[in-house]
Amino acid sequence: MTRKLIFTLLILLLTQCMAFALDPGSLPGDWRPFSDESPWNKPIPADAKTHPNSELIMKTLEAEAKNIRLAKIFAIPVWVVDSKKTPLTKVRSTKIFDTWDKNQAGVSDVAIPVTKEMWGEPTDDGHICIVDPAAGTSWEMSVYRWRKDDDTPKCTTFNIWDLKGSGVANPKGSKRWFLIGGRGAGFPLIAGLIRPEEVRHGEIRHAMVFTFPKNRKPETGDAIFISPAARSDGAVKGEQYPIEGMRFQLNPALTEKDFDGWGLNREGKILAKALQKYGMYLGDNGGAMAVQAQLLAPDSDDNQKKWDDLLPGFYKSVAKIPTNQFRVIYTGEPVVK
Repeated sequence: MTRKLIFTLLILLLTQCMAFALDPGSLPGDWRPFSDESPWNKPIPADAKTHPNSELIMKTLEAEAKNIRLAKIFAIPVWVVDSKKTPLTKVRSTKIFDTWDKNQAGVSDVAIPVTKEMWGEPTDDGHICIVDPAAGTSWEMSVYRWRKDDDTPKCTTFNIWDLKGSGVANPKGSKRWFLIGGRGAGFPLIAGLIRPEEVRHGEIRHAMVFTFPKNRKPETGDAIFISPAARSDGAVKGEQYPIEGMRFQLNPALTEKDFDGWGLNREGKILAKALQKYGMYLGDNGGAMAVQAQLLAPDSDDNQKKWDDLLPGFYKSVAKIPTNQFRVIYTGEPVVK
């Protein structure tokens, strides 16, 4: 080999390594987080019972939004890394859950693979999710920023998830249970997220997550939620309001003919079929019936443009799926704390 050829190959290899470490995406189309037995990955049983308050709750949801939609900006950026090749640093926070800050010093006990090039969600939520599929680990932060005084990352909630586990937090044993998980329901940020690779692959093999602006608060106590939720930020009282952690299913009797009648394109049908098979969990306060898709750019218009470039018409197609074709599945009694 000539020196020029060797130099070119080295530059190419370095570029690929940097792309792997810093590219927001790049997960295989058939990849999904958590175990096959996880509630995120188990299909809804054919004999699943309808929740006794389903009709009442669905009227509330439909009054807020006639159709579902994909979130444009309040969503999660995903950074795929090789943690063995990415710089590691500890994270500052006064709200790290006890598991990762045992002495409550306001600094994570372990260093994580995060760099300044990794942008977070550009909203007050400031979410960021970092995934190492080979290590089977994800790291997540909320209100993620970098400190100017000592050039270190800071955040509010901070969580580390075993991607081979259940994807369900255990809030027992700590008074700081309300810090588990980045979303209002305590869900992992990677859970239920629609990624472009899986839509292009042709099948979404997990439940989704959506937001709603009026989630239930208990008559007594601070929060009410249903597993796989581990907490809740619901703020309104009344049985007509949904509980965070509730699972919603698109009518499984709907057929391809129905989807054609709504005007769904190929990608819209892929999501509709996943909503029949796996459904979606209520995960946070937010826009009405906004299903969470991976954030591909730190600007709402740029994000949708990137989605449209990859999957033309996907956003418009999803917005044709009617809210009144969903039901609430009974998945157990709620927890009140």
